[in-house]
Amino acid sequence: MSYGHCRHPTIWPSEWRGLTPAQKGTLTHRLIRQAHRARTHAIGGLLLGWARYLRRRRYTRDLAELSTMDDMMLKDVGVTRCEVRGAIRSGTDLKSLR
Repeated sequence: MSYGHCRHPTIWPSEWRGLTPAQKGTLTHRLIRQAHRARTHAIGGLLLGWARYLRRRRYTRDLAELSTMDDMMLKDVGVTRCEVRGAIRSGTDLKSLR
C-alpha cells in the first residue's frame, strides 16, 4: 500500500484482492471515517461562510439605516456620526460607555 495525497492510503485493485477480510474491513472503516471528516469539514466551511455573509449583510443594512438619520436622531439613539461604524460593529449601546 502506498500513500498519496495528505498521507491517505492509496490502494490499487490488485492490492485489495490480496487483503484479508479483516484488513478490508479495517481499511473500509478508515475510509468511511475520512469521508465523514471531509464532509463535516465542508459543511462547517459552508456554515461559516453563510454566517459571515449574513453578518456582513446585517452590517451593511444597519450602516445604511443609520447613515440616513440626521444628527438629532443619532443623538437620540446615543451615538454621534463618527461613532456609527463602531456602534454597529460592537453591537452595544455606546451611551452606557460614556
